[in-house]
Amino acid sequence: MIIGRIALFFALVFGIATTQMPEFWQQYRQRLGGAIDELSAIVAQFDAQAAAQKLTEHEAVARLEANSDRLVQGQGDEMQRIIERLARLHRAAAAFDNPNVAGRWLNLFETFDPYIAERTYETFQPALPTTTEGFLAGIIGFIIGGGIVHLIGLPIRHRHKLFRRRKPEPGEPLVKV
Repeated sequence: MIIGRIALFFALVFGIATTQMPEFWQQYRQRLGGAIDELSAIVAQFDAQAAAQKLTEHEAVARLEANSDRLVQGQGDEMQRIIERLARLHRAAAAFDNPNVAGRWLNLFETFDPYIAERTYETFQPALPTTTEGFLAGIIGFIIGGGIVHLIGLPIRHRHKLFRRRKPEPGEPLVKV
């Protein structure tokens, strides 16, 4: 009986916590869009400078990296890192467009950017879930939270079966030597 109450408590806690996932993803998406805008401006400026020298983006990065000056090489490495990160962030933003909720969440976890998520968490504002996705997340969290406590409580509920003393058979000695 007490396990049932504990399970209900944890089911409610998990349910409430998971209803906040869609709101967190919304705020994450806004920060993601801001990062994409900023990195796009940097890459566009670099591309314009490369085009003025009649170079492609790849050729301009290669020229920087091949330079004998370590500072210029570092700038080439950094620009390559920015270009690659921008591509990753574009893939992450595209994950939000998946109409399948489960597929979207899977894509989000695959394209997850820890830096943006950390900044999102620092300023996260919980919200009342009013969407179907928020309701479903709450139901899933409720089931997972209650299920975990029930699984942990199985040995306690069935301890009489697991740890009962075996009665000796007729004619069997009570103490084994």
